[in-house]
Amino acid sequence: MDFVAIAQQCAPNIAPQTLLAVARVESSFNPYAIGVVGGRLERQPRNHAEAVATARHLENLGYNFSLGATQVNRYNLAKYNESYETIFDVCRNFRTGGAILEDCFVRAKRKFGDDQAALRAAFSCYYSGNYVTGFQHGYVQKVVAAAADNRPISVVPNVVPLAGGRVSPLPLTGRQSEGDVVSGKVKETQSVRKVVPMPRGPAEPPKGGARGSVKYDGTEVADETDGN
Repeated sequence: MDFVAIAQQCAPNIAPQTLLAVARVESSFNPYAIGVVGGRLERQPRNHAEAVATARHLENLGYNFSLGATQVNRYNLAKYNESYETIFDVCRNFRTGGAILEDCFVRAKRKFGDDQAALRAAFSCYYSGNYVTGFQHGYVQKVVAAAADNRPISVVPNVVPLAGGRVSPLPLTGRQSEGDVVSGKVKETQSVRKVVPMPRGPAEPPKGGARGSVKYDGTEVADETDGN
């Protein structure tokens, strides 16, 4: 599976290197990945049917979770006209994840101006819905490092039908903490840039005046989004 070609075709407003860096960090390019907030699966789904069955089961249990190569949060599916049946398609997943990242970038660009500062803020927005938490949790730094990672991407094999008809959902075990993907509406089209090294060392949060505080995932953090 040529992830670069898929990114170019399905998310043309996002520099392929940038979207692939997000996918590398989010799922290691696993199209059937499911990340559970407050829990984890014993193993990841191995095919589309298993992924869909597991997602439905998690929803019935009341879990919050994210799906596919770019880890699109379940609460964003309806907004982007996706479903559990469609979001595990790599092209549709890249398109949706790319749209969320683009929205974050457009809003960050208006606030911070500089492309690279805005892009790093957009990564934090993609991870947590704000411009701060992704830096505090090291997510932004991981994505920036992944953009420079030239290791080959594993090829995803064709789906082989399993014996028997019914697919069982995967069980949960343990706990984990992951940020939710939260995003507002895209109000304009603007190509999301390729990641380039910043003149200073490690990635740092862009400077900006906090406009009160808002809760994300139950944690009080400074809200540096523009409120859209």
